[in-house]
Amino acid sequence: MDFLGCLVLWISVLLYGTCGVLALIRNNGITEPEFIRRCVQAHNAHRPRVTPPAASARSMVRQVFNYIQSWDKELAKGARDRAKHCRASYNPMLAHFGHPLFGWMGENIWLGVPFSAFSVENAIQRWSKGGAYSLKSNNCSRLCGQYAQLMWSTSFKVGCAVNVCSKGIENFSSHPESTIFVCNYGDTGHVHGVTPYISGVACSGCGSEICRDNICRYDWFPGWDYGPTSSAHSTSYWLTNLGLCLQGVCWTLIYYATH
Repeated sequence: MDFLGCLVLWISVLLYGTCGVLALIRNNGITEPEFIRRCVQAHNAHRPRVTPPAASARSMVRQVFNYIQSWDKELAKGARDRAKHCRASYNPMLAHFGHPLFGWMGENIWLGVPFSAFSVENAIQRWSKGGAYSLKSNNCSRLCGQYAQLMWSTSFKVGCAVNVCSKGIENFSSHPESTIFVCNYGDTGHVHGVTPYISGVACSGCGSEICRDNICRYDWFPGWDYGPTSSAHSTSYWLTNLGLCLQGVCWTLIYYATH
């Protein structure tokens, strides 16, 4: 490979790592760092805003050495698998998903057309407005399962995926850009008869956990979650090192070609 060819290959690798739209469509978002960041950040933006305030709602973001540890790749894989089914219905098999920690997982779904109508923020905003929720009666003016899961105080893990269904979405639309966005949660929310959170002074129930932005910063994570805790980090790490490796090969080839 000549120097120009190697340079082009190296630049292509670097561009692949930053090409959010292409990576989003190809991988359903679950390994795209910007998609992951926006999913976690949007969830975290809504959870402290409940009325009345939540005493012990947990944050869905915890960063250690730049790893986003509240993004769960197994939950994201489950969301991706469900999104690929292109059905306007919830996954009946969430209880049998085989997650290492959660026996039951929660799920939220957004549907829309065309793909340009989708954004992570708009989808999660819609879930937050799913119904006029009353904590006192634990009820909504409309169905509010999506709201309850979004605000479920003990959920601290999330994994999401987006898919464009070229043949349409069953029971929703036949449009060739029908789009489905799915998020899975641990632990599950919207348990019948249980309120999504306990009201009280914000963070008053955090205990030993840190209070930040009116929400408890959950600093525990299980043993199986050590190391690069998201596919996004692994992908970014792999691409960066591949780029450096190719650069090194190029300089080695140049050296031997000129000596």
